[in-house]
Amino acid sequence: MRLRMDCSKMPPSLMFGFFVSLLQSGFTQTNPNRVYILDKADNILLRGPHNPGNGPVAWDWKPQCGQGIQRMVTFFKERSSWWTPHWEENFRYNVFFHYMVNEYGTIQLRIEYPTFQFAGSVILAQTQPSYKILKEYRIFGIKVEVSPRQPAGGSDVTLSCTISRLPDTVSLQWERKVSSQQNRRDTDQIRLNNTVYLMVRHVTVEDGKLYVCQVRENGDIVRTIEADFTVEPNLYRQSYTLYRSATNGSELHLICYSRATDYDLATWTWDSHLHQSPREAIAKAWKFQTMNVTGSHFVNRLEPTVTHFNSRNFSMRIFPLVFEDAGVYLCTLDTSAFVTVTLITVKVTAEPAAAVTEGDTVTLTCSVSDVTEPMRLVWINGDGETVGEKSLNGEEKSLSLMIDKADRGKGNWTCGLFCQNRLQLSVPYNVEFRDTLLSNNTNVVIIGSLVLLLIIILGVVLCLKKCKSKDSGNQKQKPPQTGGNTEEASHLYSNATEIQQMQGDETPVPETSHIAEYMSVNGKSKQEDTKEAIHYGSISFKKTSGSRHDMQCSNQSSDANIAASDGDDFVVYAQIAKPTYE
Repeated sequence: MRLRMDCSKMPPSLMFGFFVSLLQSGFTQTNPNRVYILDKADNILLRGPHNPGNGPVAWDWKPQCGQGIQRMVTFFKERSSWWTPHWEENFRYNVFFHYMVNEYGTIQLRIEYPTFQFAGSVILAQTQPSYKILKEYRIFGIKVEVSPRQPAGGSDVTLSCTISRLPDTVSLQWERKVSSQQNRRDTDQIRLNNTVYLMVRHVTVEDGKLYVCQVRENGDIVRTIEADFTVEPNLYRQSYTLYRSATNGSELHLICYSRATDYDLATWTWDSHLHQSPREAIAKAWKFQTMNVTGSHFVNRLEPTVTHFNSRNFSMRIFPLVFEDAGVYLCTLDTSAFVTVTLITVKVTAEPAAAVTEGDTVTLTCSVSDVTEPMRLVWINGDGETVGEKSLNGEEKSLSLMIDKADRGKGNWTCGLFCQNRLQLSVPYNVEFRDTLLSNNTNVVIIGSLVLLLIIILGVVLCLKKCKSKDSGNQKQKPPQTGGNTEEASHLYSNATEIQQMQGDETPVPETSHIAEYMSVNGKSKQEDTKEAIHYGSISFKKTSGSRHDMQCSNQSSDANIAASDGDDFVVYAQIAKPTYE
């Protein structure tokens, strides 16, 4: 007779056993109120309190899923030192008791080989005159699974360690038995709800007895469970499937090794899952000859693990993998199909692909290259919880997850690929965010620089205006220079009288209503005794009756008079200093 449970979330079939630790009768106690049970190989021994009283007491069981209490056995005290049990039919097959009579009247309950569903609470309670709990044990079920149990050398193995309930103070973790051994790179560990998975890629014979699941409570190890498996070293006629990520630069080892027989010719061929093309030879070698890579698809990503084919080992390596590498790889030694490897690739893409700002909407899509058997895609958040799931078939090969408001603190996501309820691959993806703090600081620097540049330009403009105004005032006040020993200068005269005074001419100055310009240019004398010959030129603009103006130009010597034009003529007067050297 089996234990009856109504917990709908419990697994339908379990191959588990249980372990309990108490200090009495050869059992080991870790916590008097917390018991960790494992598989069918162990027993549970529970002990009640000293002197539970004279009234009837009972051992009750409450399932972990919270549904009602079920009675296992009731003890009645007929005499002062004897207890008589009354068993419930539902538990008689699974529960056996052991009691001893002494001055304390201690009652012990022994449970043999319970299953994982027994997780919950076992309570010793006084039933009359009122229900009163005397002792309570909290039972945690643990299960360990290995898939496959006997993998071929070079294939992958998935180890899972599950606990019935995971309190905050309890954790699960996969470790190597010998901590001093260097951990392999070809392992991935991920937690999903109450299960911790360990994917071991390209297993060897030595890997079969290396891994244990540790149960820790408040950091202390309270239980260690071994997960042993046996690796088949003979690869002849072996066939298996590998799952690889095409997102984070993973690699693929194509193992082809004969243990006993020598061969003259070795060939790797590839049949693509995604392209309708015939099977292609990607590598070939004769005995003791250099391995030749012939596949055009792989370019420089395919390489042999050894230089020459030694008649037995023809293993290859592909790195980095891309999504389009999915397909069937066949190693042929001479004319025998030696080992067949089916590769299924998984990739994660994001829209938008570039870095985003917190609060933006991001869509992550997880895609599978091919579906060969019942598969599921699952999205897992950073807390190890399932947030999206889909069963795949020949048509459906992807699962999208929309993140409505992207959060920097929750940017880690994982796509899990399950094959027949076994996790085969996990592909982590980290959403990239823009550095808003740096962006804001950059904007402040740019704006500050523009303001500073504007202030500098304004200062330069004001300074130039001030200098121009000062130079203009100096030019008006500086007297004209004559003679040969003068410094180089240039003067602008606004009053024609100054020019006339320099030449001794008393010709009247033109009216202010007329437009006139006067200019004086003195060249620096190269020698102190050099005499200058001064020439004057005038340009006269004379009005005519029509719309055109006639322009008259005349050159005069230094003794010529400079006079204003009559009428409405416009005259420009210029003094040109032309040095003459003697």
